[in-house]
Amino acid sequence: MKLLLFIGHHKVGSTSLQDFLWQNAAALLRAGILYPPVESDGQARLLRQALVGPDPEPQPWNARESHNALAFRMLFEAVQYPVPPWHPNLPSVHQMETSIRNQIRVHQPRAVILCSEVFANFGAWAPGLIGQLGRLFEGAEVSLHCTLRRPDQYLAAWHAQRIRFGDRVDPLRAGGLEEYRGTIHLDYALLLEPWLAAFPTARLSLRNYADVVAAGGSVVDFMTQSQLAFPGGLAPERRVNQSIHPALLDYARCAAGLFPQPEVERFCDFLIAVSDRVGAPPREDVEMFGAANRAALLAAFAPSDAFLTAIAGKPFFAQLSRAAVPRPVPEVEAARAVRAALLARLREGGDPGASPACGAPGPSLAETFHPFVESLEIV
Repeated sequence: MKLLLFIGHHKVGSTSLQDFLWQNAAALLRAGILYPPVESDGQARLLRQALVGPDPEPQPWNARESHNALAFRMLFEAVQYPVPPWHPNLPSVHQMETSIRNQIRVHQPRAVILCSEVFANFGAWAPGLIGQLGRLFEGAEVSLHCTLRRPDQYLAAWHAQRIRFGDRVDPLRAGGLEEYRGTIHLDYALLLEPWLAAFPTARLSLRNYADVVAAGGSVVDFMTQSQLAFPGGLAPERRVNQSIHPALLDYARCAAGLFPQPEVERFCDFLIAVSDRVGAPPREDVEMFGAANRAALLAAFAPSDAFLTAIAGKPFFAQLSRAAVPRPVPEVEAARAVRAALLARLREGGDPGASPACGAPGPSLAETFHPFVESLEIV
C-alpha cells in the first residue's frame, strides 16, 4: 500500500486540493484510493456520496477538510494547540486513528492520501506527532508532498488570510513581520526537516509553487506528482478560499480591533465580494512590506534558502532576488485610493445583518461600517 502525505505549506492551493479529494472520495475509493474521513459525519457523507451522489452544500469543514481536523486534534492533545471553532465536536485522536485503521482493513486500498496544510505545524510544535502518524501505516510505501512559495509572496498571502479570519495583527510594513521569525512561516527547514528525519526512505516531491501554478494548479500537479492512476470522470476542481484584495486589507485589519468577530466576518465576506469592483490596482502591484522589511525578510530567510538549495541541488527559488524589489503601489496608497469606491459599494446595499435573539432586524452592513470606512485613518 502506498501512503501519500501532503504536508503543506499554507497558501499553496491546499484547500482546493482537499476540496477536490473530498468531492471525489467515493469515486477514488472505488478505484482503490482511500481519502479517509476521520469522524462520523464525514463517514456518513462518504456513504451518501457512494449511494446517492454529490454531498449537498454547505459541507462541514470536518468532512471537507477532515485531515486538518485530524491535525488540529493531534496538536491539541499533544500541546494544547487550539482547535479552531470551524472544527467542532471532534472525537479523540485515538478514535480518529481507529477509524482510519478500520477503513484500511475493510477497503484494502492500494493507496491512502492524507492531505493537510496543518501538518506543516508538526515539526515546530510537536515533532513526535510525525512518528505517531507514521505508525498508523507501518510497512507502507511513503511519499511526502510539500509545496513551498517564495517567502515574500507566501507571507503576504498568509498575513492576508489571518486578517480575513479576524486575527489582530500589525501590518507587514510595520511590526507584522517580526512575529514570523523562528516559525514555519519564515523557516522552511523547521517545517520540512522533521518530516525528512521521520521518513528517511520516503520519496520527496518538493515543489515550487510557481511551478505548480504553471503546471495547472495544485490539483493537476498533485495528481501528476502522486504517480497514481486516478480514475476518469472525476468532479472538477473548484475555486475555494477566496481572498480580500490587498488594497482592502487595512480596512479588514482595523475592523478586527473595533468590532465583534461576527461583524468582522460579515465585513470580510463583503470585502471579498467587492474586491474586483472598487477600482483597485492589480493585486500583484500592491506593496505590503516596504524596502527595509523586504531586506529583513530575505536576511531571515537565508538559512532556509541554503537548506532548500542543498536538497534540490540548485537554487530552489531561482528568482529569490526579486523578493527584494518593492511592488509599485504602496499598500497605504492603494487603501486610500479605493475608499470612495468602497463607500459607494456600501451605500448600494449589503446584507441586512443577522437578527438578534429578540427577532428585531440587526443594523445593515452600511450602517455598521460606512462611518468606520469614512473616518478610518490609514497610515
